[in-house]
Amino acid sequence: METEARVSLIKISDQYFAIEIKYIREVLPLPQVTKVPNVEKQFLGVFNLRGKIVPLIDISPILKLQNMTLEPDHFVIYCLVNGKYAGILAEKVLEMRDLETEQLHVPGAEVNPDLLPYISAIYEETQYGTIYVLDMVSIFESAELNRYRFE
Repeated sequence: METEARVSLIKISDQYFAIEIKYIREVLPLPQVTKVPNVEKQFLGVFNLRGKIVPLIDISPILKLQNMTLEPDHFVIYCLVNGKYAGILAEKVLEMRDLETEQLHVPGAEVNPDLLPYISAIYEETQYGTIYVLDMVSIFESAELNRYRFE
């Protein structure tokens, strides 16, 4: 079997997603977040990561899911995508796994049309059900995130 991708499984707004490991630099517990005035709802603020100021983003509004709130037990996935970095808020970080090519299928009519631009594949899993593989390039290049510079 040929491995398609190594991913980290996460939970956002009660849905399960996978992010390819190649985009993840670090996973950390929710740090102290400083709010930033006059920004869109997906920007929750900024945090300090070893002297670097990093924006914290809730991607649920981009995915047309219910907005998340900052909870002490949440996690941040620090991602680097095409030179842009940000912390992605997640309810849970579940596990890492290898996805086999035959497990993945192209999203179609069964997926909410609002999600389609941000999903590269989906797969079914017995423990978590449907898991959507996030297209991190599309998310980081989305109009919602590119209103602000975060490089």
